[in-house]
Amino acid sequence: MSQAPMTFEEWWVGSYYRRFVEREGVPLYEGSILEDLSTLPLKDWERRGGKAAYTRLGNQEDVNLQIVEIPAKGELKPEHHMYESIMYVMKGKGASTIWQEGEPRKTVEWEEGALLAIPLNAWHQEFNSSGDEPCRLLFGTNMAQVINLYHNTEFVFNNPFQFTDRYSHSMENFYADEGKQWNLRLFATNFIPDVRKFKLDPWQERGIRTSITRLYMGNSLSQLHLLEVSEGTYVTAHRHGAGAHVVVIEGGGYELLFKQGDELNPEKRQKVYIKPYGVVAPHTNEYHQHFNTGKGPFRQLAFRGWVRKPPSMNAKGEYDPVGAARSDSALGYWSKIRYDEEDPKIREEYYQELEKNGISLRLDPVDQGGA
Repeated sequence: MSQAPMTFEEWWVGSYYRRFVEREGVPLYEGSILEDLSTLPLKDWERRGGKAAYTRLGNQEDVNLQIVEIPAKGELKPEHHMYESIMYVMKGKGASTIWQEGEPRKTVEWEEGALLAIPLNAWHQEFNSSGDEPCRLLFGTNMAQVINLYHNTEFVFNNPFQFTDRYSHSMENFYADEGKQWNLRLFATNFIPDVRKFKLDPWQERGIRTSITRLYMGNSLSQLHLLEVSEGTYVTAHRHGAGAHVVVIEGGGYELLFKQGDELNPEKRQKVYIKPYGVVAPHTNEYHQHFNTGKGPFRQLAFRGWVRKPPSMNAKGEYDPVGAARSDSALGYWSKIRYDEEDPKIREEYYQELEKNGISLRLDPVDQGGA
């Protein structure tokens, strides 16, 4: 049961989310970069069993990650909650059982690479089907935002309201449906068996040989997407509000991060090598770029949150990337630096990395990477 603060220090210091994680007795990882979520140290998690850790990355509390490990032949205790959650399987295989109170349960089997929507406030429970190996799960959530909003974990975790418009057992194909391509770069689904094999749409506005698909999952305004940067390619520098968590799920490369005003200052640019399952969470309006330095695709899963408007649509109900970018820029959410506007040393350094790795593919020097 949550308690109201009794002193000024209790009211002012930290946040309700931080206090919640402290009571959970598991680590809270901060900063903006974690090298490998699949090997991140966790601690025993009494509330649900297994082991767990939470994040507070990018100096924000809108979006957070929850890293969970289930021992061999183990299971987590069931829970339901008033925050959105998308589950990604980093390691192992098992199953999730989903249900509403008073309705039959539905079981979805999964293995590494699977992406699964947890419907809002529906019960869910996870099981490890391996007899000798632990499995590790990653949940992208807006838990921190919701806990800070209501200041009451009893409300967040023990609210009996059923969002049957989001999920009900009567929705027979909720997890079995193959999904639907709503329009360019926007796909509706609740379960993807392996996102590393999921086909993406070209995104020339962001860079040469780059592709993306935004995912609508769990009947919520989830802001998440899959981005793929082809071999010998990097995307244009871009920035937006804090909250995005970019998780590498295939390939390798590096991230370049710098603040506005430091575009032409190499000494102020931070270079971070990253591989599966590394995560980068840029700070507010911090420019960042994704560079593929390996052979084959460099694929990322990005959690952006559930707080912003749905993707901009034109009069025909189709996604309008120009209108979306214009709207986001006006709100301070998004802007980019074209290839021809960036410091030439960025490309020179990238080519040196490719040469070291024996990769001959290069960007077209006259292509400016979209409007």
